[in-house]
Amino acid sequence: MTEGTEPTHELRLDRTQEIPTETLHTQQPRAGQTDFKTGKAAVPAQRQVEQTVSFEPTLVPGQIVTSGQLKRPDVPLGVRMRQLKAGGRWSVAGAIFLLVCWGLWAASAGDGDHGVATLALFLILLVGVGLFALSRLVGSVVLEKIMGRTRRSAWLSHAFIGVFLVAAGISYLSSIGWVVDAWNFLRGVR
Repeated sequence: MTEGTEPTHELRLDRTQEIPTETLHTQQPRAGQTDFKTGKAAVPAQRQVEQTVSFEPTLVPGQIVTSGQLKRPDVPLGVRMRQLKAGGRWSVAGAIFLLVCWGLWAASAGDGDHGVATLALFLILLVGVGLFALSRLVGSVVLEKIMGRTRRSAWLSHAFIGVFLVAAGISYLSSIGWVVDAWNFLRGVR
């Protein structure tokens, strides 16, 4: 802004407007004379600049203006499946521990009803799958929606489910008499 102008007036440079061109008048060199003259430069006359009034809002530094909500790029299904597999060893280790503990419990039960025991195992695994889906949903809301971050793996959800399955396996072990006696013997409790 130059002095003497109103604050609402500003110089506007618009790339879509044509810039007037000026022809450069040069002197033709005489015979035996070169074009070059030391100390002389052709300076075009200054053009008049049109002043326009702009009513565009000014932005605070750091403020970003968007039209509509920004959209995240879609992640392909193959990439999502690879993200779900990352950390899956935790869930597999918990499931193996649960199956071993359940097998020991079912073997120690004797000739009882194994259908109910199998249903109980199936329900524990179903609850584990539900907790995994819930932990992924909570991670999606917290990490992606609220914090604006992207998830690269599911290892934390798998670790949570692995701990849940190990706890379920320990509850099976705690109901086996000879395992409890062995544990008390190792601890020194009689």
